[in-house]
Amino acid sequence: MSQETADYISEYIEDYGETLIDLPDKTWDSSTCLWMGSKWEVLIDLWTEGEGRSDLALKAEVEESETNYLVTVEMVYVP
Repeated sequence: MSQETADYISEYIEDYGETLIDLPDKTWDSSTCLWMGSKWEVLIDLWTEGEGRSDLALKAEVEESETNYLVTVEMVYVP
């Protein structure tokens, strides 16, 4: 991820006004993924201290290599 994208995401989360927390297992009950032929597009619900499951979501692409996965975070936003 570029520094510009990282800065934008950081500022967006700060402006949202809540503190992110580790994702509980039940995150995967409401998050989505879609196979796009060569990669997964994922939309993961984010959780905060004050709200639990928040309105924020993380959008990313996941590609498989021979030995691991490459995750490219595209944005954090309120869909």
